[in-house]
Amino acid sequence: MVFPKDIADVLVGVWVLLNQTRTDLNGVPKEVIPYLGLITYHADGYMSANLASTEPQKRPANLTYPAEDGQSDSDWALVGRNTLAYAGNCSVEPWSTTTNGTLIHGPLLVADVPSWQGTNQTRNYQVTQEGEKTVLRLWIHREGSDTIGNLYWAKIVI
Repeated sequence: MVFPKDIADVLVGVWVLLNQTRTDLNGVPKEVIPYLGLITYHADGYMSANLASTEPQKRPANLTYPAEDGQSDSDWALVGRNTLAYAGNCSVEPWSTTTNGTLIHGPLLVADVPSWQGTNQTRNYQVTQEGEKTVLRLWIHREGSDTIGNLYWAKIVI
């Protein structure tokens, strides 16, 4: 899959996570979740996302990779519970524009959440210019929920 050229001109590149904020359905912030992350979009229709908690209590300092004897499975489980990484195909819904639309991350080729492997993860998007920064807002509202999950990204590499 290939992005339409006008949309590729905007989305293709590397984006750094500015913040992850949950809001109510009216857009009122409920919670800012301390994470760091990168998301990459390629013109040929591929993407990769990596996110990790920045809360010290969720990132045991004693861990090294590869895991060494004496490192607890519970510490590694804590890290796994508070990270997200996936990659795969990427496309946009036909009605999408350079500023608004729907991205389809998938089918995912790699996912650290086993149930995501091979699935599509759909995200609404909005692109805005804030001073010198190009900002990408990805959001999702799960049916039946009173919360919208928002991720704000700034473009760092084209």
